[in-house]
Amino acid sequence: MSISGIGGNVVRDYSAVYGSRAAVSRSGAGAAKEPVTDKAVKTYQKQNADPVYAERAQKPDNLAAQNSKTTFPISSIIAKYEKYTKAIDEHYAKVNEENKKFANPSKHIWDKYYNAKSPYYVKGLTQREREICAESEKRVLNGLPAAVNSYDPVIQKAFGGIMSDEEWNDEVRGGINESVNQLFEENGIVIPEGTDLRLRVDPYEYKIHAEGVDEALARQIEEALNRGNNGRYLYEHLRWCNPARNGVVQPKQYLYDTAYQEKAVMWHFVNDMTGLDMRELENRDGVIYTPDGRNLWDVVAERFNEKRAKGEIDALSMSALYEDYQVFAKEGWDKEDERGLTIGYRNGSLYDIDTEYGYGPEQRGWLEDAGKEHDQYWKNYRREREENLHREKAVPSAYEKWLDGQMAYTDEILSELGNRTYGKNGTLLSQPNLKAMQQLLDYAVSNGRIVPLTKEILHLPGREVMQGGLDVKA
Repeated sequence: MSISGIGGNVVRDYSAVYGSRAAVSRSGAGAAKEPVTDKAVKTYQKQNADPVYAERAQKPDNLAAQNSKTTFPISSIIAKYEKYTKAIDEHYAKVNEENKKFANPSKHIWDKYYNAKSPYYVKGLTQREREICAESEKRVLNGLPAAVNSYDPVIQKAFGGIMSDEEWNDEVRGGINESVNQLFEENGIVIPEGTDLRLRVDPYEYKIHAEGVDEALARQIEEALNRGNNGRYLYEHLRWCNPARNGVVQPKQYLYDTAYQEKAVMWHFVNDMTGLDMRELENRDGVIYTPDGRNLWDVVAERFNEKRAKGEIDALSMSALYEDYQVFAKEGWDKEDERGLTIGYRNGSLYDIDTEYGYGPEQRGWLEDAGKEHDQYWKNYRREREENLHREKAVPSAYEKWLDGQMAYTDEILSELGNRTYGKNGTLLSQPNLKAMQQLLDYAVSNGRIVPLTKEILHLPGREVMQGGLDVKA
């Protein structure tokens, strides 16, 4: 499915080439305005639009299997859609089995949603919903995934719509907050009341660094929190919580984060290929060397080709990556130990720093307003839906108008044919309207009601003749 595979084991998808606005979505007819999925952590990209490297977010079950020590919930938006994709896939898989019982499943799907005279016609749907359902069923029939759409009747009935990104971030924040407190309790960590603890995650190794407390307590906190993918999940969550996503001024730390993302992207690419930290390697005359004295980029290229041959990595523009690599090799690498994204922790609760638009205590006024606006949107939609149903019910559909016109045309032709007079022995007393007969025949053939035979003549009792492309018995 477009954001499929949730719930199934997959080979690690190491990388992909993304633009600065890249996102993989499971879209469809009448899609909601909010983005439907994002498989990648968006990365900084230069103005010239060169491709960049970025790790794709792992699917939830695969990440959990990768390191069971993880206690923080996954923050990727793909996880947000897990329950929706599950409901969509189960529904349309079942419907697809029913559709395939018909000789012409595609025609059956069309009849269900557009032919009001069909015994299988589904009532109580708006035109938008008919388009969504018909398109989803056709996609599944053709072996493709059904789209996840807020307006799909399946989603509406089960969930009343799809949660907003703000709601999702708040849910993830709650899970992280609960996990932090539990880890502190399990490890006997007591944060003095009123202490303003800061948790910073570096963008390279995703290690959580504790600040604002004495060194001994900081090391104890770091040891407790740095397990599994906790650091990575916290870092990705903080990026999703950037206030700028909601149209307000972003804190300085996000400006800095954007500025060095290109460097972080290169670091992750090299680390994924070689397992080496390029910050720690010897840089001599613009060439970075591995511990065994080889040119680092030669090793990167070799490992990339090996992974590519095994299908473990997507094709990348290595020339573009090499250009970026050369910049860092020639300019050297400033470790920038203080870089990363930071979240505050005080009196048992996480909070966003340098902003009033966060997810912590006393920062949630905007979030409550956004929730009310989101709820009101769906209330308005459901009211308008009922109005549309009444209006569409009273007005014949385009297909019904067309069908009525065709039926009137057919009745007119049949009337012409029916006005002929026949004797008791069946002989024709008046000449039939051959033009009308031909029109009826052409209409029947064009609509698949009659299949003309051009070469074979059925062997019927009596004298056989062919007239107008049809076998008739004389």
